[in-house]
Amino acid sequence: MSVRLNGQFLLVGAIGAILASLLIFLIPGPDGLAGPGSIPTNIVFVISGVFLLVGLPALYRAQARQIGRWGLAGVVLLCVATILLLLVLSFVQILDLTVPGSIPHPGGEGPPPLAIIPMILGVVLTVIGGVIVGIMTIRARVFAAAIGWVILVSPVLLLLTALAGNGLLGVILTSICLGLFYVDLAWAGATLSFRGNATQVSESSVPRN
Repeated sequence: MSVRLNGQFLLVGAIGAILASLLIFLIPGPDGLAGPGSIPTNIVFVISGVFLLVGLPALYRAQARQIGRWGLAGVVLLCVATILLLLVLSFVQILDLTVPGSIPHPGGEGPPPLAIIPMILGVVLTVIGGVIVGIMTIRARVFAAAIGWVILVSPVLLLLTALAGNGLLGVILTSICLGLFYVDLAWAGATLSFRGNATQVSESSVPRN
């Protein structure tokens, strides 16, 4: 698969994730904004997650020689975070809504552990991977520096939104941070999709440490 095609998958997946972030407010779940997302929202997240998993390697392939093994590790962490946040978490929420009682709720009210665990791990991996990829992208100068800065800053802001709690403010701030992150991925995907010839790709180079 070419880097340009990878970029197109990244662009489509990021746009889908932005749409899903908006659907959280347009089509809230049965428990409102503070509860699990609606089935349409989670379905869009799952589809977007699949596209992102195919597209995210473009962040490494387009600048492999410049970002080396550290950059590869950061992209891998972002891929794992995508699996946890967009696929596993969404699947758990869909199952919880469509088959009541299928997901254990030991604490009674509130999200089940099967939703909390991938959410926490996904956010932590997004922060670590985003910081690594952001710093390496800024240094590589293959993409616009702003792309690297947003990849670096938006996951850190996402972690700070945990201080706002699980209420309406927390949901809004989380959606803003995720939306900013996905907008940045869409920008990177568009750069590769429409200006791919201007990007120096070095797939055959041996990554440096």
